[in-house]
Amino acid sequence: MTATPAVKAPGDETRQRIADAARDTRRKAEFLRRRPIIDQGEVYALAKEFFKAYLGKPFEYTADELQQELHRVYLSVGVRKRVEVLIEKISLVEYTDTQYSQAELQLMLEDLSGIVKELVTERKRHRPFLTRLADWLFRKKVEERRTVITDFPMLEPNDPVTVELNTLLERIYLSLEENDVKSAAKLYKRLLHKYNHLGSTVQREFYHKVNEAYEAIARQQA
Repeated sequence: MTATPAVKAPGDETRQRIADAARDTRRKAEFLRRRPIIDQGEVYALAKEFFKAYLGKPFEYTADELQQELHRVYLSVGVRKRVEVLIEKISLVEYTDTQYSQAELQLMLEDLSGIVKELVTERKRHRPFLTRLADWLFRKKVEERRTVITDFPMLEPNDPVTVELNTLLERIYLSLEENDVKSAAKLYKRLLHKYNHLGSTVQREFYHKVNEAYEAIARQQA
């Protein structure tokens, strides 16, 4: 009897591609770190090759274009900030005569390895960051309530509106975590303004998320 080929689940190829690129990038970064002299051009090329694989687009991006493409992908606030800092550093290699010291290049390679690991870890999490954060904030079991945030497509491109709404929601909960209710309320107003200008289909998709954010702010104000 001929064996039936295994059918890959949706997203398996994407996960595998990113996992392979992450493994190769971290190995190469470690190899470069062991060199007595690190070539900053190789650090630049290594970072760009990983993000090209991460985005799944075989294009040669400039640093600015890479930054723009990554803004179309949902990333948690902390990871996005680290990515932006790294890309800003490598953009200086592309656009200026900046020469980094060996110590600085060592740190850039360390940052790249950490970012790569974080991105892959985010993709593997069964429960998204914001759901876990909401559980921690309000000490409620998932089984006892509707989750505050449904699963975010961590590595798949979203339309700009969805990315912006999800990012605003995350910033609201991060503000609440820091007991900054005033900032959370301001962010909620921005969220509500954008929500009110959405089409009815997208509004239905985001209704529970927006409502839960409102209730979370109200609980913390009480």
